[in-house]
Amino acid sequence: MKKLGCLVPLVIPVVILFMLVVGVIIAVTGSNGTTGSGSSGEVEGEYTFNAMNQAVERYRIYFEKYANENGIGEYVDILMAMTMQETGGRLADVMQSSESLGLPVNTITDPEESIKQGVSYFANVLEQADGKIKLALQAYNMGNGFIDYAKKHNNGEYSRALAFEFGEVMASRLGWSNYGDENYVDHVMRFLDKKEAVVSGNGQWSLPLKNIRINSEFGPRRHPVTGELNKFHGGLDFGCTPADSIMSVANGEVVEAVHSNIGYGNYVTVKHGSNEYSRYAHMSSISVSNGDVVNQGETLGKCGTTGTSTGTHLHLEHITQLGQPHNEKSNPRNILGLEAK
Repeated sequence: MKKLGCLVPLVIPVVILFMLVVGVIIAVTGSNGTTGSGSSGEVEGEYTFNAMNQAVERYRIYFEKYANENGIGEYVDILMAMTMQETGGRLADVMQSSESLGLPVNTITDPEESIKQGVSYFANVLEQADGKIKLALQAYNMGNGFIDYAKKHNNGEYSRALAFEFGEVMASRLGWSNYGDENYVDHVMRFLDKKEAVVSGNGQWSLPLKNIRINSEFGPRRHPVTGELNKFHGGLDFGCTPADSIMSVANGEVVEAVHSNIGYGNYVTVKHGSNEYSRYAHMSSISVSNGDVVNQGETLGKCGTTGTSTGTHLHLEHITQLGQPHNEKSNPRNILGLEAK
């Protein structure tokens, strides 16, 4: 969930110093000012949990119970996706809720109590965020102060750039190397699919999935597993489920069909020309072999979460040579014909 101190609001340095000395993190509700209704595209209940993780799924009854008690019953899948990012269901404080009570990390030792508190806190930040899901998610990680900051500096709207800006402001103010997870929204969204959401492209390559949603962009980001800052992400991540087939984006020849439990996990690389390749990573299974000739739209394998991965998704790369450094790869958005972000 929150990095140490990510719930500390924007208060004077003396108070911050006192809280650090006593080891207590105080959660303070942001202002009640509003700037309008939820942003376009953020419809209640439009997301569905895709992670297929039994460690989190076993608690669904508690998520449903406390979501309903807090009047946010339609957000159960989002709450479960948050829990996947927080702990994957592996710790007793499954939603990392202790800090929202002003307690040290992992003080809560009862999973139900963690969910009860975590759901209550999310309901609070969701109300403060005027129902804007992404704004509320980032505030769950960084504290209600992020909502106030968004209202002051970005008309009450979330943006990834704003999260980085707020993180830098708070890290500087606290004298820390970093503050919270600026990519928290993207990290949670990788465990969700939009209901009836279909992305279409009009580029040279066809889409690698029948129904897709981009959940992590090309370029610098905080590494979702190691936490490393400004780690270059050399591809696009698409949300998918283990039932989804991964399809070749163009005609070509399979030059790599690798089974692995590290890095890319199970992945396939298809050569489309003398200096053009597509790579598909983290698959649960591979249905082609080296040397196979494949057609555009032909199945290469199934969506998965093998290798260094925090949830089921497809990592797609556009490269010009094997072994190419990540920062020299091309953004697949361009050749797929997807609107630039």
